[in-house]
Amino acid sequence: MEYLSYSPDIWNKAFASERDNLLFELPQFRIKVEHIGATSVKNCRSFRNVDILVVAKNFKDISTIAMILSSKDYKELRELSSIYCALLVKKSKVLDCGITVRVVEYGSKIYNSINCFQTYLKKSGINVQQYNVFREESIRRSNMDITKYNKTKYDYINLKIDENFRFE
Repeated sequence: MEYLSYSPDIWNKAFASERDNLLFELPQFRIKVEHIGATSVKNCRSFRNVDILVVAKNFKDISTIAMILSSKDYKELRELSSIYCALLVKKSKVLDCGITVRVVEYGSKIYNSINCFQTYLKKSGINVQQYNVFREESIRRSNMDITKYNKTKYDYINLKIDENFRFE
């Protein structure tokens, strides 16, 4: 996997294009479309992939939205999806990058975790630097096994959330 430096013009253009596409494809749903992941955080390096969060008002809309997007250019990664989060991918029509879309319910545990980690990263440049180093080391240690890498990454994210946020 190739890391790219933070390129806000590229990532914001890809996000804006895809946000408009999602809103066009899903007019019957009350959704919010957010730019998340490394490409949304200043100085965070990326794997040439723009992460987008589609926030549905109702839990029951998650699978319907995933089904609609799967009938378009998106491919649902069923092995990484659940009833709480649909994960879909596609190639950007605007730039040479991938698009990852997570569909979750507003206020759900997944939604809150994503927002907490984004807040953690945006809070400090040191947090971003540590995350960049962590990700590069994790890729090397996992021997490019994406399943191993994702497990390690999600463990890191959950640790940082536990260390920095108190949930009562």
